[in-house]
Amino acid sequence: MTDQTPTWQELLDTAVEERTPPAFRAALNGLRDDGLSYDRLVVIANGIVGGKEVPGFEGMGNGPSKGTWLNALTTKGRKASQLPDWKYVELLVVAYCKHHDLGGETRDALVIRWADGYTVCGGRPRPQYRRSTATPAVATPAARRKRVSYILGAAATVVALAASSAYFFWEPDPKPPLSVDDVSFLGLSTGDYVFPSTVKLSSSQVDKLKNEDYGHGLKFEEWFHKNSGVPSHFRTISLTVSGRSDKQLRITNIDLLKENCTAPLTGTLFLNGGTNGGESKTKPLFFNLDDRLPEPTDENGEPYFARKSITLKNGESETIAAFVSANERSCGFTFRFTVVVPGREPVKQEISDGGKPFRLTAPAGGEEGHPYNRYRAMYVGGVAAPVGAGIVPADPSTYNGDSQTLAVP
Repeated sequence: MTDQTPTWQELLDTAVEERTPPAFRAALNGLRDDGLSYDRLVVIANGIVGGKEVPGFEGMGNGPSKGTWLNALTTKGRKASQLPDWKYVELLVVAYCKHHDLGGETRDALVIRWADGYTVCGGRPRPQYRRSTATPAVATPAARRKRVSYILGAAATVVALAASSAYFFWEPDPKPPLSVDDVSFLGLSTGDYVFPSTVKLSSSQVDKLKNEDYGHGLKFEEWFHKNSGVPSHFRTISLTVSGRSDKQLRITNIDLLKENCTAPLTGTLFLNGGTNGGESKTKPLFFNLDDRLPEPTDENGEPYFARKSITLKNGESETIAAFVSANERSCGFTFRFTVVVPGREPVKQEISDGGKPFRLTAPAGGEEGHPYNRYRAMYVGGVAAPVGAGIVPADPSTYNGDSQTLAVP
């Protein structure tokens, strides 16, 4: 497995697939980043606007400043939710071609390709570049698959552009390209759990849990999972996948699909006092379940797939540690991988918890001085319990984290 920064061609393919302004902006910034610094872009764009050798920019007066370009190409914040003005898209494509000494025919073809992507993402380019987003009628399958290849600069980057269509036509793939080899849970033996309903354990059941006797050879986290316990605040899910395509595949995104979101669960809390855990050899991705559309971020909080992808050759595997957190709601969720294989239609593969959604609940915050009083029942164990106690019942209306308040109701 290797991390690989997507090319602008790959980013534009992703934008056409996702049909969102942020994805289009990421692709456009990728084009700028392909050998064209902001300072150099300002110089070349000023020359294009001032020289008037290329039609379409007569009304701009002067070329955009560096700050204007930064705003037009930003992929973060409020601006990222809207497409940049078409004039900046067209000017950047023309500047790119001029910087790489590409001919007029190649330049026109690239402008058309970017106009098609802009249209699919909800924009309206100049009238001469506007085309229907409906798939054009083509006489034969052979004509539908026809491509025109352009060699761009010394890097010999091939741009696959359909001669008469805004879309690529793919060959069907008989099997999913990604193999899901293992789904397991990291760090849950130290985390907190909540049961949706009130659970009253007998003294013998408490003794068994104290002695780590979970029955039928179950482990701690397996016991909760079997009995419908839901992790609270965070959960870490290890996803091991491998490539099974003859060609190297790319994972270009991992969505978190939420469902059945409710208020935090308030049944029975098992407070174990642990923290999030994982393994150093895994690739960590972070998801916030409270976001409207949770997207994976890296350790610095930056969107992971905005600048990277995960590549896998046939038989090559990767383990992803998905750190999912929640502070507001209780939700079910499923992972959805976007997998791209050259020459194939992008595939969406979902990973669930044995056919059911994973679940996570936010903590049910209580009143000041009584942080657990919204729960109907409560047990304290792990590092949260007194040394040697194992697991003890507590009164959620009075327990505040101090062992002196562990009086059983």
